[in-house]
Amino acid sequence: MDKSNIQRHADRAVQFAPFAALKGYYECVRMQERITETKKELGEDEAEEISGTLNKLRVGITVKIRYYDVDAYTNIEGVVTEINLPYRRLKVIKTTIPFDDIYSIEMLSKDVCF
Repeated sequence: MDKSNIQRHADRAVQFAPFAALKGYYECVRMQERITETKKELGEDEAEEISGTLNKLRVGITVKIRYYDVDAYTNIEGVVTEINLPYRRLKVIKTTIPFDDIYSIEMLSKDVCF
């Protein structure tokens, strides 16, 4: 095969490359399928319990957290990778969670990995 023939095959192959005409459409549909919930207000005892747990929390501890994310409650389980007290948020793996959005938190291990 000569070079011009190879080039024609390459040009023809481009027409079969994937094309996303509706970029972001499928993400939007998935967001619409989410069941929305209103954010629940914590009682004084629940808020104190969460605050006490947050005070004991250290980087490297495995936790299970239920928190309010955009318009619904979400659960996450993983290792705390960052605690930012001035901004009142923590990071579990790569997910940043504001303290005010935490509904429940449970320490699963007290082993420090870092």
